[in-house]
Amino acid sequence: MSTRSLDSDIADSIDSAKTSTGGTGALPPMISTRRKILKRFLKHKLAIFGLIMLSTMYLSILFAEFLSPYGESSAERSKPYAPPTKIRMFHQGSFVGPFMYDYTEELNPQTLITEKKYNREKPYKIRFFGRGEPYKLFGLIPSDIHLFTVDAPARIYLWGGDLQGRDVFSRVLYGGRVSLTIGIIAIAISYPIGLLMGGIAGYFGGWIDTVIMRVVEAIITFPSLYLLLTLSATLPDGLTSFQRYFLITVILAFIGWAGQARIYRGQVLSLKQMEYVDAAKAVGMGDIEIIIKHILPQMSSWIIVSATISIPAYTLGEAALSFLSLGIQDPQSSWGLMLQEARNISALKTKPWLLIPGFAIVASVFAFSFFGDGLRDAFDAKKKI
Repeated sequence: MSTRSLDSDIADSIDSAKTSTGGTGALPPMISTRRKILKRFLKHKLAIFGLIMLSTMYLSILFAEFLSPYGESSAERSKPYAPPTKIRMFHQGSFVGPFMYDYTEELNPQTLITEKKYNREKPYKIRFFGRGEPYKLFGLIPSDIHLFTVDAPARIYLWGGDLQGRDVFSRVLYGGRVSLTIGIIAIAISYPIGLLMGGIAGYFGGWIDTVIMRVVEAIITFPSLYLLLTLSATLPDGLTSFQRYFLITVILAFIGWAGQARIYRGQVLSLKQMEYVDAAKAVGMGDIEIIIKHILPQMSSWIIVSATISIPAYTLGEAALSFLSLGIQDPQSSWGLMLQEARNISALKTKPWLLIPGFAIVASVFAFSFFGDGLRDAFDAKKKI
């Protein structure tokens, strides 16, 4: 090839580069890793939907005292299984704004069936930002302002009531504090243990690896549900709500760390073969320093994704224990505990609102799954932006 031909080819390449970069000849700007991750996440529509759902749920339980018209254990035993309150706008042909009619229960002497008698002469207006039962927001700020309420003796049941006349809507908000936080706390306990045990086993190998993996396999061998039931049955009576909540969290974490340790071991076994680990050893770095500075950072994105996807499993575990009366106990609420009243099929035919806590569990599981899938795709460098 002649020199003239080579120069012509180079000139054509430069012209095409200028054309592709807007005629400036400058290279396209480099996109930082964080921006790439964010762009990949924002392209995942279900992940954004899951994030919105989770944000709504956690904000709701954070301000449960304000959003709910009644306290967690506030009951009206004269109104068992109150149906969802029908919100009305017109009273005797006149528009009066949102209101409700109160009712009393009377026994029909002919059918021997309890019937609800609504007093349509007296409307109870639904007051927004009205005063109701006193509470302490965040456990610190005293207040009695609720998002919506009605004057006594009427009670508003937005999502119906339970056997003791407690408001299902209020208890779902309070119960979410247990069901939505127990997974996060259990992850915070189980993952460091699994990371430590798996990291030690994978990095040092030998007899240490053998001993740790045999313990892990022994825990994994037992069916998790039966192990949960056995450990929960050993909880002593007379525990406070906080003590029971804490111990159930520890039990769930004890079950969960073994599987994570096994996965971490495989990750560390692969990473310790990398050249940068050999280089760190060559310059005199200690084992702990190598693990902290070189191995753990390589696993951080995987840990975040794995933890997010694992949270629903702990939520379902708590729900199963509470549903079987081995978890959270009255008067504290959780979604699993509230589902106890939905075990009777005949009751569900006339009181379908008892399944609302179950829908909350399903919604949270799907939200975490969508969010976790989005994080996994966002951290995947092979995904195109």
